[in-house]
Amino acid sequence: MAVTDETMSRTTVAASYREQVAKQASRSRCKRAPSTLLTLSALAITLAACGSTPSALSSAPPSASSVTRSAHTSAQTPSSLLATPAHATVPRPRPPRSHIDGIVDVAKGTYYGETKGPKLRQELGRIARDGILLDALSRGDLAGAQAEADAQLRSPINHLAHVTRISVIHGSRVLVNATVNSDGVFVVAPGRRVLHLHGRLLGTLLVSIQDVTGFVKLVHRLTHAEVVVRGASGHVRSSLGAAARVRLPMSGQVTIAGRRYFVRSFPEIGWGNESLTVWILERA
Repeated sequence: MAVTDETMSRTTVAASYREQVAKQASRSRCKRAPSTLLTLSALAITLAACGSTPSALSSAPPSASSVTRSAHTSAQTPSSLLATPAHATVPRPRPPRSHIDGIVDVAKGTYYGETKGPKLRQELGRIARDGILLDALSRGDLAGAQAEADAQLRSPINHLAHVTRISVIHGSRVLVNATVNSDGVFVVAPGRRVLHLHGRLLGTLLVSIQDVTGFVKLVHRLTHAEVVVRGASGHVRSSLGAAARVRLPMSGQVTIAGRRYFVRSFPEIGWGNESLTVWILERA
């Protein structure tokens, strides 16, 4: 009996303890519930505002303004147009460069090299140091200066130097003028060097290392295109004889002797600041 009473007492105490623990847990859950609900509510509102959840997007009915915007946007096919300002101009793509454009670049580079390149500077400096020429000019011996300039052109060294024309000018006066041959009167632009001796100004030396005939032949050899050069003085040089007698367009196409050519042209400056026009003709 004593054992039974003790057992019942222990059972009663255990049940009472379990009841107290359950009550405390219930009270703890009730205290935490409001804060948890607030947190979940805030999270749901944030997600709905950001549109992060598919359920939020699918469950929420579209507003009238959003439907209007959607319809307006769908009418504009390229989406990139929406980002382009109304005043902006969409640039047109450049046409691809043709083969003749590359030939024109070669011709321009060749002319530049003949009129401003290191070869010209070398020959200009060499002749500017010619003591015989300088001495004759300092004494006013123009015949002697002319003879020395002619000798420079006939010299064996000129087979490599390729000097085609030498002049010395003083203001508007021509003191010396020597040409290698009849082509020497129609030459590319010269290099210039002021001549002094013992501090005295003697004049300005002009030296050209290429005549227009040689320039035409050189570009034709490099590119296999036909080349025509006309000067304001009326001189014409051409790799295609028939083209010299034809009025050429500045750009486009032309038919010469039954053959069609693409045409490009560009301006240059020759000896004495003469205006030159260079045409490039490529078989179509």
